[in-house]
Amino acid sequence: MPYAIHAFRLAAFLSAFLLFQVQPMATKALLPPFGGSHLVWGVAAAFFQGLLLLGYGYAHLAQERLGVRRYARWHWILLLAPLLLLPFDFRPIAAARGTPLVLAVPGVLLRILAFPVLTLATTSVILQRWLSVSGLPGSGNPYTLYGASNLGSMLGLLSYPLLVEPLLELHTQTRFWAVGFLVLVLLHLACRPGRNAVQAAGSDAQPVATSGPQNRRDLLAWFGLSAAGCALLLATTNTITLDISPVPLLWVLPLSLFLLSFVLTFSRRPRRPAWISAAFYWAAIVGLFLYLMPQLRITLPAWLSTLLYLVVLLVFCVELHGSLYKSRPSNLGRLTTFYLTIAFGGFCGSALVSWLAPLVTNACLEYPGAMLLAALSLAACARTQTRAAGAALPPRIAAARMAAPFLATVCTLTLLPWALSKFCGFEGTALFCATALPLALLVLGSKQRPLSLACVLLAVVVCADRPEALASGTRYVKKLRNYYGIYRVYDSDRQRFLQHGTTLHGREYLAGPQAGIPMSYYHPSAPASGILNAPAFPARDVAMIGLGAGALVAYARPDQNFTVFELDPDNLPIADRYFTFLRQARERGANLQFRFGDGRINLRETPRHSLDLLIVDTFNSGAVPVHLLTVEAFREYFAALRPSGLLLLHTSNKALDLTPIVHSVAAEIGALSASKTNAGNIAPGADLTVWMAVTHDKSVFRNLRDNLRWTPRTAPPGQLPRPWTDRYSNILTALF
Repeated sequence: MPYAIHAFRLAAFLSAFLLFQVQPMATKALLPPFGGSHLVWGVAAAFFQGLLLLGYGYAHLAQERLGVRRYARWHWILLLAPLLLLPFDFRPIAAARGTPLVLAVPGVLLRILAFPVLTLATTSVILQRWLSVSGLPGSGNPYTLYGASNLGSMLGLLSYPLLVEPLLELHTQTRFWAVGFLVLVLLHLACRPGRNAVQAAGSDAQPVATSGPQNRRDLLAWFGLSAAGCALLLATTNTITLDISPVPLLWVLPLSLFLLSFVLTFSRRPRRPAWISAAFYWAAIVGLFLYLMPQLRITLPAWLSTLLYLVVLLVFCVELHGSLYKSRPSNLGRLTTFYLTIAFGGFCGSALVSWLAPLVTNACLEYPGAMLLAALSLAACARTQTRAAGAALPPRIAAARMAAPFLATVCTLTLLPWALSKFCGFEGTALFCATALPLALLVLGSKQRPLSLACVLLAVVVCADRPEALASGTRYVKKLRNYYGIYRVYDSDRQRFLQHGTTLHGREYLAGPQAGIPMSYYHPSAPASGILNAPAFPARDVAMIGLGAGALVAYARPDQNFTVFELDPDNLPIADRYFTFLRQARERGANLQFRFGDGRINLRETPRHSLDLLIVDTFNSGAVPVHLLTVEAFREYFAALRPSGLLLLHTSNKALDLTPIVHSVAAEIGALSASKTNAGNIAPGADLTVWMAVTHDKSVFRNLRDNLRWTPRTAPPGQLPRPWTDRYSNILTALF
């Protein structure tokens, strides 16, 4: 008997561990067949979250209709059937031709692993229900299994990028996973509700209720608290990966803290440190500052901003999930309703950030919006407790308490910066400091009143664009947001800029002698233009992955065939309408073609050995597409290039040093590689840039080295990092 409770905890831990192991495993397997698109991870995550909600719903309905003991017999079928499908076989995966990725990825996952994952999604809720009728020590508080489940989730998640992926091949991973699932089935033998359940609870009797049925207010509180936590998790993840790369390691860190908050709050002795509750409003201040600083052109070191974002996330999630645990139903017959509601809330919070926000706003409002949702949810819980205590403010006083912080915040973010910039000449750091102090006082003035904090945050969301417009002194010509990011076209200092996220993708002068000349990384003095303008490289057939403002196309020669592969179809109208580079190329007589979708996938349809030059210009933004830097990708590039063809890569990046990676991959395929930068000789209008060239032709390489002064690789192969492949990539080896 004493060991039975440990079997429950171990089974809950193992089921969650396996669930969070299979998610990155399956996504990793899907990347190469679908061209390594970053959308694969997001679509797969939504699929798994949908299965989790479906599993909770099934567990709730099945046990409500059949009762605990009778359903236990049927649950064994659900447990044993997936063994017939294990281990997973990812080898036959192939991208469905003509099927959108958002439909093809769920279709593949549904066919290969939906049944085992659905089984795991039901396990945590079912084990808690079984424990509640077992009569074992701890059966009166089965919610502690949720803490064990989240500990398993956290360790499963952390162990994959740190241990499993670097050490085991994919087929070995699937076999170990199958063994773990078999162990989970065996653990259920010690967890099934048997005679002890009958003695403790009678024939399918529910535990004695200590409170009545949950009302709508309770359901809304559970939903809101869960939705706010998941929304803030994804908003934080999106923010901290914006300037580096959306790699599993940076995705794992916030999710691990999110799960840690469940471990702390859903345990036998809930650990809700006093300093976290005391720091909640200070965390809100830090979160608002982190959101406003980039708009005022103030940047922090990446490691510091990441650390602060993670601390804010942990504080908010502990407060949210602590309130969730405190409001749990004392009637254990409502346990599955509780988990079904928080699963639905989590799904809606994630969908709000991932699917809805890019459609309804041109600004990145998810982060303050998630904080607003958190404050509203906490306010709803506080209001429920106030009503239960019989105390409530008169309506007029309550309305004044809401209107005052909202209006004061609006003035702080609009009238105050306008006056300081117009009459005092404040800008940048000075403007931020002058705005931050009253904003901090407004948040601290809302202490112990979450609804007042929600009013402050609502004002921040409403006035989101105002501080940026005041700080930049720019005139925005176009703003566009879609699932690929946020485009901003703006004019400043007689120049037009294209910004995608936080990265500048091109600029040109609007008038004067320099009008129409590519600037920044694509200046005539930059390495790429030296190749495109060199008579020694008379490339007739050129292809380029990544459009941006179209600056490199401005160098296209008459009668040159120039094919551009661009992931985002919305990029072409922006480059064509707001910049002159594409028009220049057409007027010069170049033949331009555009193909949309993942560049690596579309390149496969190019006739073999039909290109003279291939340019890959996709690495200078934060979201580095790793799948375009693998051994397999380079082999596909050279399958499209002629024997004397040249591969040109733009590897400028503020967070990653990709030069050793390119040298390593080139050496792996037996190619020659060289690099060139304009460091130390940056012309007016140009920016610091790094380019790489790779070729199999020795005469082409000599021309690069001797005539154009490109620098060959100097490090011996043994000192280069391990070459990236479709099965292995380590972003840590590229960090500066």
